Amino acid sequence: MDPARDALHDPHTPRELREGVRLGIVESLRHDVDQRGGRTARLLVSAGLIGVAGAVGAVSMISGHPFGHHPPWHVTIFASVWAGLLVVSLSIVFLQVRTPSLPLAHAARVGILGLGLAGLCSVACPDPHFLHWWSATTVGTELIRLGGPGLSALCFGAVTALFLGVVAALLVLGGPGGTGIRPLLPAAMLALLLSPGVALQSVDAPWGVLLLWLLGIGLGSHLGVAGALRLRARFGAL
Repeated sequence: MDPARDALHDPHTPRELREGVRLGIVESLRHDVDQRGGRTARLLVSAGLIGVAGAVGAVSMISGHPFGHHPPWHVTIFASVWAGLLVVSLSIVFLQVRTPSLPLAHAARVGILGLGLAGLCSVACPDPHFLHWWSATTVGTELIRLGGPGLSALCFGAVTALFLGVVAALLVLGGPGGTGIRPLLPAAMLALLLSPGVALQSVDAPWGVLLLWLLGIGLGSHLGVAGALRLRARFGAL
């Protein structure tokens, strides 16, 4: 039994005591709301700052790309889109946004971690124009011979996103609340966060190459997350 609630409803309790208990409860609720509001504000500011910093880092990782043949607005637009997506994703993670059917926070974590891994991989790539590097490899050259640049871009996107999806999902979806998640939402978040970089890298490419590259990213992300979830279901948490 709750003594405070009993005191409020007991007709034998003095009126002054009931009023004091009621005011104490109201003040406690107000203090809790104020604390939550301040915490939410701090988390949103942190998400904004880290999101902008992440966008700067994401653009910096492809800064060696020869942008001289692009109009200046290309980098501006894609960097702004990247910043917006990162701010929203980080806000979802920091505020633990979720619904009974949509684990948004876990999905956003997969996307952010996958984007970070993509940045690390880009540093190791010998050519800042990733698709050009891939096209010059033995596999890329053979795919271009068989099906043209579109097929090569599709396979490149699928393979890279598959790797990113597997690693990010294994690291993120094994903790509390990460079980029972369907792969579609985390995969979509990963593909969404990778898409501005893909679009910026393929500005001078035909539309078909861009669309097939994005399609490969989507397929690879889904297969990667789904594969990681199957591994965890079969072998348990690592």
